[in-house]
Amino acid sequence: MQPRLNVAKSAGELLEEEVRRLFLNKSTDALRNMPVKEILTSKAVEHINTYYKLGVDDYIEFSYIEDKNRLRLEDPNIIFNKEIHSEEAYIWIINFIHDFDNFCRKLPFWTLSLSIAHKKHIISTFILNPFLDISLFSEKGSGAVNNQRKVRASNESDTLIYACSNKIKMPKSLNKHKVLSLNSLSVELIYLARGLIDFYVLSQDDYKSNQDCILVAKESGIIINEQNDCMILANEKTMRKLQVN
Repeated sequence: MQPRLNVAKSAGELLEEEVRRLFLNKSTDALRNMPVKEILTSKAVEHINTYYKLGVDDYIEFSYIEDKNRLRLEDPNIIFNKEIHSEEAYIWIINFIHDFDNFCRKLPFWTLSLSIAHKKHIISTFILNPFLDISLFSEKGSGAVNNQRKVRASNESDTLIYACSNKIKMPKSLNKHKVLSLNSLSVELIYLARGLIDFYVLSQDDYKSNQDCILVAKESGIIINEQNDCMILANEKTMRKLQVN
């Protein structure tokens, strides 16, 4: 039997091909009216189930509750239920698609991801966007790789650029820096990990619902400073600069 990481990688390649085809060939109206998430979920479930029988030791889960409630699967027992399933189970977390409105509007600022969790923690994740050169793999404790190149958030900028969650109260001390907004939390977090953004001010809720991107950020060298109302994410050099300022 193939290792789960290999299965996740090959599933990601199938999904990348499908999402590229949809994005290029379908109009905005067509994308809005098509069951895109259902199509991608079906492909992922079919592929995973070929190697690991879902509903036994492996289950699927969705990052967003609205996806879980909306999608209708032939066998609902393959969806992870923490009330009845063991923590020893392997959970395939499907997130199709971060920033779905951007996808439907034919804007490139979105990602899709497939992650594996075990004992309540994400242990690996694949994050993809073929139009922004994002083909990221991260495994807990082993770093992050984008297109076979190591990802390290080691930049040290004189003029700091940040991004932030929507509807968050920014600390006054950070307002003086330059803000970047792509209307895509997932892409902004990936840019943070790749050193294209210097720091991120993230709400507690967004932190919890974007653990795939958070894993990539941590494995690239991003550290987290937890405040009362937010989380500040930056590499060590930038974090020291922010604390000094």
